[in-house]
Formats: sequence, C-alpha cells, structure tokens
Amino acid sequence: MALIPLKQIVTVIRQGEVDRWGNPVTPVQRIPLKCRVDDTSQKVQNSIGDEVVAGMEITLDKLADIRYSDQLEYINELNITVKSTPIKIEIVRALNGKPILTVVYA
Repeated sequence: MALIPLKQIVTVIRQGEVDRWGNPVTPVQRIPLKCRVDDTSQKVQNSIGDEVVAGMEITLDKLADIRYSDQLEYINELNITVKSTPIKIEIVRALNGKPILTVVYA
C-alpha cells in the first residue's frame, strides 16, 4: 500500500533490444504503472549535473523499474497525451533503508 493515493496511470515504453545487425530481437514493452502525476514546471538537476526544467513530477510506489532510456506516456484529465523521457530518477527511502517511493522528473 502506497503512502499517497496513486490514482493516475503512466505507461513506460521500453524499446526492445537489437542484435549486432540492427534487427529487433525483443519487442517493445508497454508497462502500465499506478502513479501520481503533478504537472508543474520546476528546475531540477539531471543525471549529468545540468539544470533543466521538468514539466512533470511522477511519484510511483516502492522501487519502480524506470530507466533513463525509457519513454513515459501519460494521459491527463483533459485527454491530452504527454510523452517524455526521465530527467531525474530519485528513490525515497525509509529510516530502515527500504525504498518507499520512486520520484521521476520528466
């Protein structure tokens, strides 16, 4: 059970792997995850240290399998589809060290 209500769904689109000739070996995966999305613009520091503006803050339960190479797709309440890639992935841990939330800025 999550600490906050997770009433939205984000779809993680993970590209399939290719062999050394460029032919697809595994198909594209579409993974739906329950989340909470806050559509706010904020300045965050990405994985290489540059300051960039993120348009979404996505909060997921526990340790979610999100990679920087994934593409995130979210359909908001106005039925507008927003596609983005993760800018920063942050894992929030409890006092005992277990992950309780994953926050993704996209």
